[in-house]
Amino acid sequence: MKRHYKAGLVVIIGLFTTSLISSCSKDAQVEPTTAAASTEVPTNSMSGSFTSHSLATTYTSHAPVSYYSKSNITISGLSINGGTNGIALYNCNNVHITNCKIYNTSSFGIMLNNCTNITVDYCYVTNAKSGVHVYKGSTIKVNNNQFYNMNGPFPDGCFVQFAGVNGGGSQINYNKCQDDAWHGHPQDGISLYQSNGKLGDSIQVIGNQIKGGQVQFDSGGAAGIVLGDVGGSYQVARYNKVVNSGYVGMQVVGGNNIKMDHNTIYSSSTPVSNTGINVGNYSGQSSWNINVSNNWVKWIQSSGKEWDLWIDHVATPAGWSTNVQKANIGSTVIASPLITMN
Repeated sequence: MKRHYKAGLVVIIGLFTTSLISSCSKDAQVEPTTAAASTEVPTNSMSGSFTSHSLATTYTSHAPVSYYSKSNITISGLSINGGTNGIALYNCNNVHITNCKIYNTSSFGIMLNNCTNITVDYCYVTNAKSGVHVYKGSTIKVNNNQFYNMNGPFPDGCFVQFAGVNGGGSQINYNKCQDDAWHGHPQDGISLYQSNGKLGDSIQVIGNQIKGGQVQFDSGGAAGIVLGDVGGSYQVARYNKVVNSGYVGMQVVGGNNIKMDHNTIYSSSTPVSNTGINVGNYSGQSSWNINVSNNWVKWIQSSGKEWDLWIDHVATPAGWSTNVQKANIGSTVIASPLITMN
């Protein structure tokens, strides 16, 4: 809930080409509006959505990669087994990490520290402390990847976490994420921690599918997607699907100018399941201009009772009445198998 936050020929160095994932799909409006309640279950699609293609099925075995102050490079087609971080970039700029397989690391699959204009796409990360961890930076895109079985423990255990990412052009879009029950100690699936987008160019969390998560109450209660974690601004979570993600499905826990709309959120009764959507302010800072609207929710607590929506001692968010409680949805909103890599 609260997050305190020898290179071979396959590593190609050259002029950085435009990412396959563009930032053309920006949040056109941050001022919240109240829309009529949706009559259809949200889908994982939106106007201008990205065209997906298959991840690589053949790779070149490679040692873990660490780069300092590199620019204009592509890291592609690597299979990295073990090590601390599979790929670690420090103070790098204009880097494309694509079609890599990273597994069995003792820390992060991919770690970005104080980097700018980094794209991570079509990669597969499994059995890591966290999938992609970004500490400070700007214009970070983590799109169309697959993440399987994050180990944690708290405060790690995320598929993707942005910590101190600021400015426009950042995205966590169209990823497939799964944690099997009782594997490791996963925590929040996707977390935006003290991160800030820009007016009209919010940090995007769009079209992701998250299946499974926390089943042991070993932290302050994990969620599938967390916005405004200990503050932050200009963030949007839209068209995501979350199933059995832990204590909470999705939550806004602080910050300002934040939208959470058109998501599908479901849980059966699990050992820790509590609430489908939670809105509160646990940041210790002021929080305003929050829009939570047109989400479909059905969340069964560990007791067997249903608790879909919870406002925790804050003003009612804009659009709150448009959310659909007791929605006619189940675990099949996410198709099986979700993860297709191995």
